[in-house]
Order: sequence, then C-alpha cells, then structure tokens
Amino acid sequence: MEITAITLQTSLLKDLANFYRDVLELPTEINGHGKITIRIGWTALVFEQVKNADPFYHFAINIPSNKIDEAKTWLSPRAGLIWMDDYKSDIADFRNWNARSVYFYDPAGNILELIARFDLKNATAEAFSSAQFLCISEMGVVAKPGDIDNDARRLLNEFDLNYFVRQPPLPQFKAIGDNDGLFIMVPEKRNWYPTKKQSGIFPMKVQFENNGKKYELTA
Repeated sequence: MEITAITLQTSLLKDLANFYRDVLELPTEINGHGKITIRIGWTALVFEQVKNADPFYHFAINIPSNKIDEAKTWLSPRAGLIWMDDYKSDIADFRNWNARSVYFYDPAGNILELIARFDLKNATAEAFSSAQFLCISEMGVVAKPGDIDNDARRLLNEFDLNYFVRQPPLPQFKAIGDNDGLFIMVPEKRNWYPTKKQSGIFPMKVQFENNGKKYELTA
C-alpha cells in the first residue's frame, strides 16, 4: 500500500508552512487559498486552513533503514525529540516491527515519527537530509470506542487490505497495511504513543494505492 496524498486541517497554516519549508527543508507550495502542499517522497501532504478548531494528527515518515541515528542528529537542533521512558532514549526500538523510530511535534501539535524499517532493506550511503524522507508510511485513524472493530473490518474489506503481519490486532490498536503504508487505528481518547495527547476525531482525506487500484479514505 502506498499513501499518495493526505489532506489534513490546521489553524496554524503559516506556522506549518515555515516549519516544513524552512526547518525540515521539504518542498512546500503555498497555494494561496488557505492551503499548503508539502512533498514527502511520493506522498503529498496537504494542510487546509480552518478557524475555531485545533485539530492534530499522527503520521509517520519512512526513512532509509540505516539512517535512524543520523536522522536523530539531523533533527535534534530543528525539533525537540520526544523522550521515551520505556526505552530510556529518544529512539524507540520496535523489535517486533523490526524498526526504530524518533518522534517530534510540528507547531500545530501534530505528532510526527521518522521510522527506519529494516525489512525494507533500503539502506543508503548518502548523508542524511530531508531528501531521505521517503513517504508517509503511517496515518493515524481514530474511531469512536464502540466502532473500532467494525471500522477496521470496513477498511479490510472495502480496500482489499490486511492486518500488518508484524502486529496482531489488539482491542485498542490495529495496524492495517504493510511497511510502505499503514493505517494505525485507535479509539478516541487513547493516548498517542509516546505522548499523553489523547487521540481525537478530526477531518482528513487519505488517497492511496493498493494492488494496482486507487482508493480514498475520508474521515
């Protein structure tokens, strides 16, 4: 599964434009009508301006499998990394996923993750830069607590998806897709790891390709 475009909402459009363009050094287009588009590898990340709301989301960005330590060094002076007491580090070692991650916030409070997935075998000798942001590989999807099982079944059936082979589905956490693209489904008001921010249901649109077909998820 490849996530080709994500459309999210924000009340801090100018701050996000400055952050993604000047701090993360990603190609950023200001569209002029309350919208910006950021290129993250093969994914277009779009933020639309809203008022009287403070939506926030969680998404992860794939980087080459051998670059998590360099990514941490590159990112540290640009954005405060989130410390994880369970790992006693600001790098998470997800052994069951065969991956390592760092987490940080953007100015709107979105929870971003850079993740190196060893199963992808996409190591590179080039020095780390934002050019190695390969794609958005995870998008958080929040369900009403009583709806998470039905919502997960709908994603599996409607979009011809499967549960992630490295993560058996749990009552409050379901990973759907593969190493290139995953929906991370949690119930509303569950803390987004590794923060104490409770998940919320906010408008979003995700366009993706799976098994040669194009799909769109709207929430």
